[in-house]
Amino acid sequence: MKLAFLGIGQMGMGMAARLVQAGLDVCVYNRTIEKCDPLKAMGAHVAATPAEAVADAGIVFTMLSDDAALLATMGRDTVKKMPSGAIHVSMSTISATLAEQMAHSHAKQGRAWLACPVFGRPDAAAAGLLRLCISGNREHKEKVKPYLSPMGEVWDFGESPSGANVVKLAGNFMIGSIVELLSEAFSLVENSGVDRREFSRFISSTMFAAPVVQTYSQLILDGNFDNAGFTARLAAKDLGLVRDAARQSLTPMPIAAIVEDRFLSAIARGWGEKDMSVISQAQRRDAGLTED
Repeated sequence: MKLAFLGIGQMGMGMAARLVQAGLDVCVYNRTIEKCDPLKAMGAHVAATPAEAVADAGIVFTMLSDDAALLATMGRDTVKKMPSGAIHVSMSTISATLAEQMAHSHAKQGRAWLACPVFGRPDAAAAGLLRLCISGNREHKEKVKPYLSPMGEVWDFGESPSGANVVKLAGNFMIGSIVELLSEAFSLVENSGVDRREFSRFISSTMFAAPVVQTYSQLILDGNFDNAGFTARLAAKDLGLVRDAARQSLTPMPIAAIVEDRFLSAIARGWGEKDMSVISQAQRRDAGLTED
């Protein structure tokens, strides 16, 4: 079966590469076409337009930055170019509202929609160690699961067209909150005369021995914010989507507002393209531990 993969950014590069390395027939597209060159060298086909990429593809994967990018890439004209019965697997972090709208519009055109956002940074994508959250029609999920396995572990969240998107937003809310939590805790111990690296070693190997805590603790301590695995700009976008979903579902989420404001502050300071852990610098400033 021919596959299409649209969106060759930091995440999409590793994900598409895993499919090509698995010996699958993959056509790739990216707005900046030069980013497809490494995949072309590996054996992938490169399309000049989204419509060209999806033509004859039984499964179309998209990994795009936001709602606007998905709409621009997978508009009605592009979806029409997909073969009848083809399945669009949306792996982007988008709003639940857009997921529902896309599922409805795809169905009207005789094409299928599955939500399948992922958890993991670019190194996990390249290694095939992502966590893929999927929801949608049961039969369609069974058809695509063999093609998801090269990218990581699949977790099924039912048949709602947007269920997996809500899972992704909830998870990203937790990750952003953990970065803020670590930043505040590190400032507290440092202002109290305690070595924050020793504190980090303690918490990340005992009661908070989780990969997300270990990863972001190290990023905060090293201050390596320019090597962005996930930018502050994208984190702010996701927290905005979290708050939209909270309003729509009448779910009070006051912490989400605090964390979103922290990311917006980072963007206002010119740090939008730095790693999301850069908000620790703003926290250290507020705690009197550093100057701008």
